[in-house]
Amino acid sequence: MDAARISLQGDRSNNQDRCAIFYSGKSCFMVLADGLGGHPKGEVAAHIMLSVCEQMYAKTPKPISSPRFFFHHCVAHAHKLINQYGQSQTPIVAPRTTVVMALIQDGYCYWSYAGDSRFYLIRDNSIVLQSTDHSVAHRGSNGEENPGNRALTRCVGGQRSAPMPSTEPPFPLQPNDILLLCSDGLWGQLPGQQLVETLWNVFPLQKALHMLGSAAEKNAQTRSDNISALSVRVDASSCGVDAGAYTGDTENELLSAIDHLNTLITQNIPET
Repeated sequence: MDAARISLQGDRSNNQDRCAIFYSGKSCFMVLADGLGGHPKGEVAAHIMLSVCEQMYAKTPKPISSPRFFFHHCVAHAHKLINQYGQSQTPIVAPRTTVVMALIQDGYCYWSYAGDSRFYLIRDNSIVLQSTDHSVAHRGSNGEENPGNRALTRCVGGQRSAPMPSTEPPFPLQPNDILLLCSDGLWGQLPGQQLVETLWNVFPLQKALHMLGSAAEKNAQTRSDNISALSVRVDASSCGVDAGAYTGDTENELLSAIDHLNTLITQNIPET
């Protein structure tokens, strides 16, 4: 499996993005978090998000029987720890981060996200799956939307209740499929076709990501955001399907525990 990672500071004073790829046997877990720059300690929120995902993945038996519940548990626990960290500061702060996650196991890709960090699945030089940003366009004084100025509607940290990440149905993988997770510092500066063509035609993926990162920095014209991305090119060994791996009924039963989990979390976190 060809895998690559970049995380560039751009023109910002620090890098608030965090991203990593974790492996366990034939399983692969990709996580990218983009700390919100408009709030203090976004880099801490992103770091907590990544650390929680790493720890949860390490202790969860593989293959993960309910990826949907696993994703939600990661987000809920990170949300709790981020808020606790903010409450411990003087003065109190409310760090926030986006997150996008992808799990490859038993020939399927599972993915989940909160915010505007994106997931793409590229096949045969085309985008076949793409996340939908949790954001809305700001309106000007005349009431017209400004597509270039958007506000997040979902993120991890800041609010009392943990967000419910969007989690999509599992998708069967084929050899040469390419997964891309990236922050808005990358996708916001590049046309989708440039992302696709570079990833599909440039080898190895590390070179492709460096080319895309450099292009995004150049297009931003000295106003570059942090630019982070993870990418994996699937090989034949990642596409073997275990017929018993995906059990939708089990997922639905486990998801019923999320409301209880969120209740326990909110009971222990005061309003910010």
